[in-house]
Amino acid sequence: MSGGYSLGFDVGGTKITAVLASSEGRIKKRVEAKTRRFKGAADLINQIHSLGMQFNNFDKVGVIFPAPISRKGVALYAPNLSGWKNANIKEMLGRAFQRDVFIDNDATAQTISVKIYDKGRKYRNFIYLAVGTGIGGGVFVNNEIYRGGNGYAGEFGHSVILANGPVCGCGRRGCVEALASGRAISRRAAENSKEIRNSPFLSSIRLENLSAEDIFSGRELGDPFCTLLIDETIYYLSVAIANYINEFDPEAIFLGGGLIKNNESLISELKESVENELGNYTREVPFIKVSGRTVDLSPIALSVYESSKNSDG
Repeated sequence: MSGGYSLGFDVGGTKITAVLASSEGRIKKRVEAKTRRFKGAADLINQIHSLGMQFNNFDKVGVIFPAPISRKGVALYAPNLSGWKNANIKEMLGRAFQRDVFIDNDATAQTISVKIYDKGRKYRNFIYLAVGTGIGGGVFVNNEIYRGGNGYAGEFGHSVILANGPVCGCGRRGCVEALASGRAISRRAAENSKEIRNSPFLSSIRLENLSAEDIFSGRELGDPFCTLLIDETIYYLSVAIANYINEFDPEAIFLGGGLIKNNESLISELKESVENELGNYTREVPFIKVSGRTVDLSPIALSVYESSKNSDG
């Protein structure tokens, strides 16, 4: 890979991270700022541009944004940012930077980064699943990121696995994100106040401060309620992943996100549970943890991948 330096932005509901890196993935400079998320789209565009002016000598810009992004660069809806509904962030940032701007959601960009900077380069067909506060992902099919007709493919967190289950942020019921994400784990725990009072570990934690990591810690200590919650979470995730394997027949499953990063034993447990869930369709599919560097480089990977496609065609 070659082609100078890219400027990459990871725009989140809490912070914006900007990095300057070579196409080979060497990070030259990084800055962070708290996201001005309540002042509307125009103000956030100005903040991103101001951060970018702290960098020199870049020829393209990659942006990952917390929303479904269309092929034209339109943010369909960003629930954690004010004023971002059907807003064309690609067009606005293109005018601001006067350079090529490539934009996608975080999970799709991370999938591309797995392909360029991680072990995904070994596979033509693979799935990436990010399991953290929410659940997202992406898929490579025959060496190409698959975006679907409008650009919204890869919303793995919104696969329904429990009919009439809890309401998800997308408006449907029983999505895997509503059952097995970090937010869902803490919510499911909090809904069982009697179990929390009887839990030797959780009873000492204030309900409003309860996190998924607390549940994992309780499980490590042998707390029966925490163990039940995590076992259910593994089951829900394995049902979803078995569905994805049957649908896409991937050569590998890559796993990232906060829950995987902080609980590495989940990978082997998930693999075993998925193999059981596949039944007579069980096949050998490696489960591989992505590196933190892969996630950091995702906006750079997006700009490298898209600019190379443009130059090829």
